Amino acid sequence: MISYSQPRMIAVRGARNFRDLGGYPTEDGRTVRYGLAYRAGHPGDLCETGIAEFAALGIGAIVDLRTTEEREHLPYPARALGKAHYWACDYALSRGDIVAMLKDCATTADDMRERMRSNYRQLPDEQHAAINATLQFLLEGMTPVLINCTAGKDRTGVVAAIVLAALGVSTEVISHDYAYTEVVQDPGQALFHYDSDGPFAYMLDVHPEVMRAMMGSHPENIAAMRHELVTRHGSMEGYLLERHDLDEVALRGLRARMLEG
Repeated sequence: MISYSQPRMIAVRGARNFRDLGGYPTEDGRTVRYGLAYRAGHPGDLCETGIAEFAALGIGAIVDLRTTEEREHLPYPARALGKAHYWACDYALSRGDIVAMLKDCATTADDMRERMRSNYRQLPDEQHAAINATLQFLLEGMTPVLINCTAGKDRTGVVAAIVLAALGVSTEVISHDYAYTEVVQDPGQALFHYDSDGPFAYMLDVHPEVMRAMMGSHPENIAAMRHELVTRHGSMEGYLLERHDLDEVALRGLRARMLEG
C-alpha cells in the first residue's frame, strides 16, 4: 500500500475529485513538486465560497476535456476562471454503443469492464490535442495547470497518467493515483449530474453493478492504456517522443521544472 504524507485533495468547496498531482516519487529518486498540476471533475457545483477558493489558487491554464455539450451544460463560473488560459476542444462523444449497453438489461458488469478497457486503449488518440496542450502549458510554466473532465476519472485519468509517465513516475504509482478516485467517492454514486435534461440522463436507470463497473477506477483500465501505447511505441517515453511535440531535451526540461530532489 502506497502512502504519502501530504493530502491529495484541494480544498475547493463544491469541486469534484479535485486533487494535486504533486508528491509522487519518480523512478530516479526525485519527487513531483506540489502545486504545479491539478486534476478534477466538473465545476458545476462550485458554491460562492468554492468559487473564491478556486480563484485563489491562481490557476495558470485549464485544460477542459469535456465535450461541447458537457461544457454548455455545466460551464465554469466566469469569476472562477480569473486570468487562467482556458483550453477546450469542440467535439461530441460517440455514445451510441455504450448507451445501448447501459440500456440493455442483459449487459453484465464484466461486459462493461471490458468495454471500459477498450475505451482506455482509444483515449490517448482521442485526447491527443489535449495531451499536447497540457504538456506544452507545463513546459512553458503556465502553472498550476488544471486538467478536468466531468467525473475527473476517465479522460482526466488518462491525461494525468501520461503527465506522470512523462515525469518518470512508475506504473504502480500512476495506478495508485488513478485508483484514488474511489477513495474520494464511492463509484456507485453519481460523480456528476444525471438530471433528466442533461447529457447523461440515460444513466438514470442503469443497473447499480453495471454503473459501478463503469464508474470505478479499476487499475486494469490504465494498464490497458499503457499496454496499447507500449505495444505501438516500445515504451511510454517512445510514445511521448513519437506522438507529441516533445524531444529528449524538452522531456528533460519538463522534469527539471516539475521535479525536486
